[in-house]
Amino acid sequence: MEKNGIWIIAVVGMIAMFFVGWGVTSLVTPSGAGTSSIIITGSTTCEPIITACAADFMEINSNVDISVSGTGSGDGISDTIDGQNDIGMSSRNIKPSENTTAGNDLTDYKFAKDGIAVIIDASNPDALWLQTNGLTMQQVFLIYNGTYDTWNDIDVSLSSETIDVHTRADGSGTRATFEELVLSDTDVELGDDAGYESSVIGFTEVASNIVMVTTVAANQYGFGYCGLGYVDSSVIAVPINGVASSETTILDGSYPISRSLHLTTNGPASGWVKAFIDFVYGPHGQAEVAAEGFIRIWK
Repeated sequence: MEKNGIWIIAVVGMIAMFFVGWGVTSLVTPSGAGTSSIIITGSTTCEPIITACAADFMEINSNVDISVSGTGSGDGISDTIDGQNDIGMSSRNIKPSENTTAGNDLTDYKFAKDGIAVIIDASNPDALWLQTNGLTMQQVFLIYNGTYDTWNDIDVSLSSETIDVHTRADGSGTRATFEELVLSDTDVELGDDAGYESSVIGFTEVASNIVMVTTVAANQYGFGYCGLGYVDSSVIAVPINGVASSETTILDGSYPISRSLHLTTNGPASGWVKAFIDFVYGPHGQAEVAAEGFIRIWK
């Protein structure tokens, strides 16, 4: 699998100092009359945060019309490259090949952190064992590459029922990140494993984090993954390598399956596009990050 990379990193360390109150009202906003439109497409993980931010921004700036569409991280980035949007949303890093296609002009704005939780149905008969003992990264790898077929393959004390494995659709940023970050004991990425490539076509494929949670929760022996912000009482997030997924463990790097959320533009953002991205980085936007269950990068 091609290593993901980011070639142009937005320098945002000093942005927070420009914000007062709720953010955009303190900015020097673009001049000129008339209505401006901003088209945003991409990650379904990012979509609820950016939709909420867009509504707040448009309430303050009535001359700006923002449309947000969850189409998948890959589509969001390709739309940015092809000039089909103003901002692409992505829950994975930009691939070097994507940036090459764009003439090395893609600019990446990381606006939040997230962990990918490995989840089971809360009513799984082995829930107490799994919640207490957790899984190793190697065990997650072996479930997804087809080596472990039943729960007692994990431990002989567990159920002999088949593990009903769920995954996201190809093109999902959550899936791409999961395939990159789940490693074998020999540091092979899940996405590069031949067993996984042949097994994944037989897994239950779901369209979004929300559908992942509801589908796993509807199956006593369901097994899957989702963004931390989508975990609810219907499922249990299983500790990985002895570490539970939480804001603290994601920020300190101890939880191994974690990522950043991104906004991408073709070249550095300017005008109202920059004003909106600055708004996402500001106190109001970061409050929306937290409200949606993700981890803000500015307090």
